Amino acid sequence: MTVQAPKHQASHPDRDLQCQESIEPAMHEILADANMHGWGTNETMNAMEEVLKHLRLAYAEDPDPAEDAGVTNLNDQEPSNDWPAANQ
Repeated sequence: MTVQAPKHQASHPDRDLQCQESIEPAMHEILADANMHGWGTNETMNAMEEVLKHLRLAYAEDPDPAEDAGVTNLNDQEPSNDWPAANQ
């Protein structure tokens, strides 16, 4: 999934359209993958809309959570064995 870099300055009137065109293939890929795994197209699009709403709210509250003190990259952490089946 590749998103192209913008070709226009932030103030250019076509920049939003270019962004839409750039992310559309990735969105089609998500829909196709969801369909292959048994999810319907409409329910997947509804889920995508809900996820975007939640992301928009989170972004409005904290535009760059990585800048917060004490935040670490979760991918760099060792896995936790704090789940019930870990000791079996």
